[in-house]
Amino acid sequence: MKLDFLYGNHVILLPEAVIGCLEKATKKDIKVLLALASMPLSRVDLSASVSHAVGSLSMTEQEIEASIAFWRGAGVLDVTEDGYRCVDTVQTRAGEGAMPPAAAATLPKKGPLLPESRKARPVSDRGLPVYSSDELANILETRADFSALVDACQQTLGKIFNTAEVGIIAGLIDHLGIDGEYVLLLISHCVRMDKKSLRYVAKTALSLYDEDITDAEALEERLRRIEEMASATGKLRSMFGISSRALTAKEKAMFEKWVCTMKYDDAVLRRAYEVTVDATGKASVSYANTVLERWHAEGYRTVEDVDKALAEYRRKKTGGSSFDADDFFEAALKHTYGEQ
Repeated sequence: MKLDFLYGNHVILLPEAVIGCLEKATKKDIKVLLALASMPLSRVDLSASVSHAVGSLSMTEQEIEASIAFWRGAGVLDVTEDGYRCVDTVQTRAGEGAMPPAAAATLPKKGPLLPESRKARPVSDRGLPVYSSDELANILETRADFSALVDACQQTLGKIFNTAEVGIIAGLIDHLGIDGEYVLLLISHCVRMDKKSLRYVAKTALSLYDEDITDAEALEERLRRIEEMASATGKLRSMFGISSRALTAKEKAMFEKWVCTMKYDDAVLRRAYEVTVDATGKASVSYANTVLERWHAEGYRTVEDVDKALAEYRRKKTGGSSFDADDFFEAALKHTYGEQ
């Protein structure tokens, strides 16, 4: 038994990308797409397409234009000087290739998307301005740079945005005064951290703004530290026997200094831990911090540097005979505290 399509005299041809968008598309979005695809030409005038859809669907022009904006964001429809056309390429999945240079060059710079954007507007529970569907459709239609940004963000997150999600992107640019590069950097970071919700992106953006991190260069440095610490903190917790309790502010600051400022690797941190336990009988973060600060001040970058310094200390102290290695580290600590 098999199924045959009964094409008859008329056929509607749709891009394969439509399949990946069906879960996000509403019933109205699908009706609009089928109505547009039923028009005789693959490239149609916008006003003609809306009039055609209004005549065949029980929908307003605003609803139809919102659906057109959805399919544009999905990579199914494209806008040209002549009108709209169906896109015959499959949408890129998240992580597969970079944004085309031409598109990257058109990302929004700092500045409001609408003339009234900086004025008093309703705000969402995230503290971002709220836009109507008409406003967002107008921005997508008139601002090619913003449309390119939304497309790039969708590709990075691997999903098609609904109206509220497009509104979050617009709100970040309008409310915080950041540019498209900043938004895309932040979303890419959240994907690497396995946080793929735009709500999380907005929360992170607002937090960074409160830290006065408002340009792409400062953002890259801050995100580098965040990602380095995300990888290192679990190892340090395990090393020092800190289970589920929250780290103190002092512990966080010391961990970040070791990893991001001193840039010590796991091997050096492990050696400092061993020295700490041998000297104190316990896993003291503060004692290990003093050891690492001394090593850093002396220019010791690797375990080999520490071992070499230890061997030199042994040679000068005892003429080559054996001694307790703790003497070496104790001397370094005393020097750090000004006891010598």
